[in-house]
Amino acid sequence: MLNSTTKDDPSAGIFSRAYLPLTIVNILVVISHAINGYVTAVIAPSVVIDLGNPELMFWLFALFQVGSICAGVVAGNFKLRFGTRRIFVTASILLAAGSIMGGMANSLTVVILARGIQGLSEGMLISLVYVALADHLPKRLLPRMMALSSTLWSIAAAVTPAFAGSLTQFVSWRAAFLFNVPLVLVLIALALFYLPRSEQVDQNPKPIPFKRLVLLLSALLTFGFAGQIQNPALLLLIIAISTIQLIAFASFDQRAEERFMPPNLFSPRTNMGLCFIILLCFSLGSSANNIYMVALIQSIWGLSPLAAGYTVALVAFSWTIFAWISNRIEDEHKKLLSVRLGAASIFIGYNICAFGLYANNLLIVCFSLILVGAGFGSSSPLVRQIIMTQSPEEHKSIASGAMAPIQFTGAVIGAALAGFAAITFGLFDGSASGQVFTKDAATYSGSTMLVAFAGFAALTLLASLALKLESKDRIASAAQ
Repeated sequence: MLNSTTKDDPSAGIFSRAYLPLTIVNILVVISHAINGYVTAVIAPSVVIDLGNPELMFWLFALFQVGSICAGVVAGNFKLRFGTRRIFVTASILLAAGSIMGGMANSLTVVILARGIQGLSEGMLISLVYVALADHLPKRLLPRMMALSSTLWSIAAAVTPAFAGSLTQFVSWRAAFLFNVPLVLVLIALALFYLPRSEQVDQNPKPIPFKRLVLLLSALLTFGFAGQIQNPALLLLIIAISTIQLIAFASFDQRAEERFMPPNLFSPRTNMGLCFIILLCFSLGSSANNIYMVALIQSIWGLSPLAAGYTVALVAFSWTIFAWISNRIEDEHKKLLSVRLGAASIFIGYNICAFGLYANNLLIVCFSLILVGAGFGSSSPLVRQIIMTQSPEEHKSIASGAMAPIQFTGAVIGAALAGFAAITFGLFDGSASGQVFTKDAATYSGSTMLVAFAGFAALTLLASLALKLESKDRIASAAQ
């Protein structure tokens, strides 16, 4: 699949013989990632009601992202060492192991560890796909591949909440975890069928950068514990330690011969740097919504897991529709406008959602979720396209591969901040056995938390306004 460079035939599409293996891999990874994301959002409240410790619920999301980052940053190295097929089979087996472990767990701690194992699998798969798309797919086919991904997300958004909600409501949340096992069998079968039996591997691969990997892992796990801290002095100490570790990681990485991240990663002077800022803020700002929205809706309106899951899935439905529209935009001016309007829609949507919770109006909340999804659909695919097409040629593969780790890092930090905010704003106050939040806490503390996290959406909007139109010479060069 990835060991050959096929000349671009103008008539070849994403399902042509030259690009079909890459398309199949993209389909598998997106479906797997989407299903696991939606399943967790739907079943998380039921998990903590059954096993206790609702204040640790954010770790179900945070440790998954930590695992994704660790696997993602070594995916390229592992590919060179072992080849694509072995990576996919190994990652699929890890996904099965984590799913069985989570489905059989008798404590929340075991479920959290299982989510970390699942994250290792998903991170390795999705990072490899981003690199492959940037290296081997012509620029003209990127919008089509993004549109295909949008369709897959739409299917997952439609099927997963109903399936996970039904299993949780009528069987058990454990069944929703164990559903990954047949999915893994499909992943392995298709990988063995479509991926090449033999692939040239590097006989003298560069050593795995354990020092940088340990620094990054330590920084993220340290920051994750901020979600459980109420003491301001201890919180500042944790943030300081994790920040020092991240700075050390960045310093080592910039001096390394084989980097994880491109230089000037978050530079506001380039479109690439601004787009990485936007991706990071996307993850930070959506954390509170991703972790707590299903539980907030259930606590205020008493909806079933099935109904609450579908309500939150409005974001995905709306995202899909607007992603289809944005992926068809070819004019560079209109692309920038779409990114900016999308960022504004996300900011406004989060604030309207907070008002809907405060006013106990489910229709307003539904409208706000549609608005947020429209914002992500209008901006997120185009931001990725900008990174893939406008990064310096010598750093294009690194920049493309860095997209997933940056998003995952933002999700880890965002999950910790969401956990801290939930405790600080009193979201868990007064909750008894059999419930995650009280109605009053969900109404007042939940709306306050969403307003606070809308600040990240404001930063996203500012970064989008700073994006510049790419020069015609650069566009022509990239299209060749």
